[in-house]
Amino acid sequence: MRRWVRVLTGLSALLIALVPAMTACGGRSEPASAGPQTTTIEISYDDLLKQQRISRSVSLTVGDTLQISLGANPSTGYQWAEQMTITDAKVLNQTGHESIAASEGRPGAAGSDVWVLQAMGPGSATVSTSYSRPWAGGEQDTWSFTADVTVR
Repeated sequence: MRRWVRVLTGLSALLIALVPAMTACGGRSEPASAGPQTTTIEISYDDLLKQQRISRSVSLTVGDTLQISLGANPSTGYQWAEQMTITDAKVLNQTGHESIAASEGRPGAAGSDVWVLQAMGPGSATVSTSYSRPWAGGEQDTWSFTADVTVR
């Protein structure tokens, strides 16, 4: 009987010592890196009509993707410039642009233009584009979008 008491006492002491160590290891680990992330800035056509100069700020990590979606209505004759103006190509690079028709399928309904940009290196850059009637004599820079981007 004494032998079992010693064994149980020894096991109890061992468990008392191990439980806090096991809890600390399991509950405090750092999350694994999720890899590159995508950040989206979305401005609807209704929001666009409410303000002519739209600006946003965003922070990214090298390798992240920035997706910018701006409301558009080609039936008005206005269109966004396909190529974003980027102040520092070492920081940010445009990798795509797409015009998306309205989901309703109604003539004259607003759709959107979507740009995809890649964070290339650390630093700051400003991206911008304008919504204009691009022909000679057409209204220029009637609306504009600017984003200040910081890449870590």
